[in-house]
Amino acid sequence: MNKIYTILLCAFILVSCDLVKSDDQTVTKEEVMQVFNDMFYALDNDLDSYENYVTDDFLIYEIGRKFNLDEFLDFVKGLGKFKSNRTFKNLRIDLDENSAHVSLEHIAEFTQESPTPEGETYLYYEWLESAYLVKENGELKFKFYFSQQVN
Repeated sequence: MNKIYTILLCAFILVSCDLVKSDDQTVTKEEVMQVFNDMFYALDNDLDSYENYVTDDFLIYEIGRKFNLDEFLDFVKGLGKFKSNRTFKNLRIDLDENSAHVSLEHIAEFTQESPTPEGETYLYYEWLESAYLVKENGELKFKFYFSQQVN
């Protein structure tokens, strides 16, 4: 009888520990969307804070190239100042305990702030995108981003 109580007690402790761990670590769709929106706000308005939303080993595949964080920031800075209007459609979020995967259609219109002699430069793009986010020190961050232009 003692063996049964011991086994039940061990099982209860293991299940309780797993439930506590899950409550503290579980990623939510709301959390994903907050980080997603904050990251794109930083990309368009406050590039110096962009690194707060990505892991140290962040990789992005953009325009057919692989960039680490520093390379990507240099690329974006090279585009100059711009105003953007972004639309995200068909977002699909898959959750795990400590990570999330997002896939979406991304449409963006850009107007460069420094016009060319011919006038303002207007750009329109459509992408299919996929991102992988992980919990790092209790914060959800982008680890990987893939962007494929489709227009």
